[in-house]
Amino acid sequence: MEKIPLFIKVDHYEDVLDVIGLIKEKLGGIKQSFEKIEHLKSEEDAKIESWHRTVEEIEARLGSIEHSLFEQG
Repeated sequence: MEKIPLFIKVDHYEDVLDVIGLIKEKLGGIKQSFEKIEHLKSEEDAKIESWHRTVEEIEARLGSIEHSLFEQG
């Protein structure tokens, strides 16, 4: 693809620069939103893992109690 010069009127050029600036601003906001989402997801994953370990611990304790009851019975 051959590159050809692009001519824009000065007043349109300033409009284009304004639009590019707005796009960059919006992209910055989107990146910040992604960072917040990733942080929240990380916290959520940690909480779910904690709950999972708690459930496994309860299961183990319940199994131990059940084993103790059947040994003596």
